[in-house]
Amino acid sequence: MATERFAQRFSDRQMLAGSRKFVAPDDDTYYIISLPRYAFVTDVWLFITKAYVGGTPSIEIGFTGNGETAAVNYFITNDIAEPTVLGLKRSVKDTLVSNSSKYFADGSGAITLTIAAGSATTEGNFEVFAQYYLIS
Repeated sequence: MATERFAQRFSDRQMLAGSRKFVAPDDDTYYIISLPRYAFVTDVWLFITKAYVGGTPSIEIGFTGNGETAAVNYFITNDIAEPTVLGLKRSVKDTLVSNSSKYFADGSGAITLTIAAGSATTEGNFEVFAQYYLIS
């Protein structure tokens, strides 16, 4: 005899959040998008509108919270971000793949942005966007 265990948790709340625009920011780790408990992140994008020039700049997007150890490059690694190249980046590029999703089941959290200019002669401008659902 089969036992029924159908899921009864659905979402009708899709959210698209954007960070503030970063204009030649200082080297640091920033908490940029706050996520409530039960947020299921489905995608994260980095939109570079002015590329870094020179040096070895680094941009990484990760998370903190959810009762876990923070992961600085969970969503977008520096290899995917390519701070010296204009455009819209996400967690998959060619054969490079990072994590495109994350469920915050155990607590609230935040999407983080870690920046290092790496002696760039011109620093860049960019924004970060995240799509998530609230599962209740």
